[in-house]
Amino acid sequence: MSTITTKELTTLKIPRRYHHTVKSRLAIVHYATDFGIKGAARRFGLDRKTVRAWRRRLQAAGLVGLVPRYPPIRARRIAESTVALIEHARRDLMYGAVRTRIWLERVHRIRVAAATIRRICHRLGYPSLRRKPSRRPRQLTLFSRERPGDCVQVDVKEVKVAGAKYFQYTAIDDCTRYRILRLYPRKNHQTSHTFFSTLRAALPFPIRKVQVDNGAEFSLAFALTVQQAGVRLRYIKPRCPEQNGKVERSHRVDNEEFWSRSTFAGFAPAAEAVLAWEHRYNHERFSMALNGLTPAEKLATFMAPSPLPSGTVLPHPVPASTSTMDPPPIACPEPLVRRVLCHSHDLNPGVTS
Repeated sequence: MSTITTKELTTLKIPRRYHHTVKSRLAIVHYATDFGIKGAARRFGLDRKTVRAWRRRLQAAGLVGLVPRYPPIRARRIAESTVALIEHARRDLMYGAVRTRIWLERVHRIRVAAATIRRICHRLGYPSLRRKPSRRPRQLTLFSRERPGDCVQVDVKEVKVAGAKYFQYTAIDDCTRYRILRLYPRKNHQTSHTFFSTLRAALPFPIRKVQVDNGAEFSLAFALTVQQAGVRLRYIKPRCPEQNGKVERSHRVDNEEFWSRSTFAGFAPAAEAVLAWEHRYNHERFSMALNGLTPAEKLATFMAPSPLPSGTVLPHPVPASTSTMDPPPIACPEPLVRRVLCHSHDLNPGVTS
């Protein structure tokens, strides 16, 4: 029985991925020549029609005839309704493959592999999402706080509504990514005071530290207000926005999924829409940074009471209002601060962050 070499297959311009298949089929056809079609089919577990077809193609076209003739596009095993959902996620929601997989599983209870989603998008004619070139991060260690309220990042974003400038105040919890958003017509220290009061009332957990940049809206008066409320205040280093990276990243999400898709006639409807977007972000939009959970679901893992071991006897009854998330008592206002506040350090130097 003559054999064929890889060099001869390469000379015939047969793709390398089919070399093993062509050699196997050639050996089966030679076996059928010596022992018959029935013997070859029984020996290799094939249908006799398949062996006859390979022998006929070898006689007609030579070794090239043994190259597999797979269809360019095989029939899908994914339902057309699922394909329509994948196209909607890619075209309208601008989701990548991984986010689409989580969205299908959470919202529609459909499980599809990310590789299948990429293949379907390619066949539908949608180009792959452009990936930004990798760059060396300045902050080599990425981390999240252990408890809600350990660090709340606050920043201001300028937006345009009906040709006028307004300012979106954003606060995001470092641990749970839970956010509070408000829209204001002006950006100054009085607005910052108002937002801080709103923030303390709106967050479902106590705040232990607030982190801001060095903008004029976060002045000394704002620092004293925060300190008198019993909350630590930390200014990030100048020209280092990556230290407030979570709130900066959330502003990018606002641009992509809210402001770029909405138009408003004035300030009032925009402010109401911001509140609706805040609820959707916290309770409906899952986060890749939280392994597919929403901020509210992540927060619920901390709010749920931990069960006591079996056989534990409490010495005194526990009041119903007792909770590990109760806010700490407000510290009394301190005397006038005479020292110079350095904006690149924590206002409580005795406690490390």
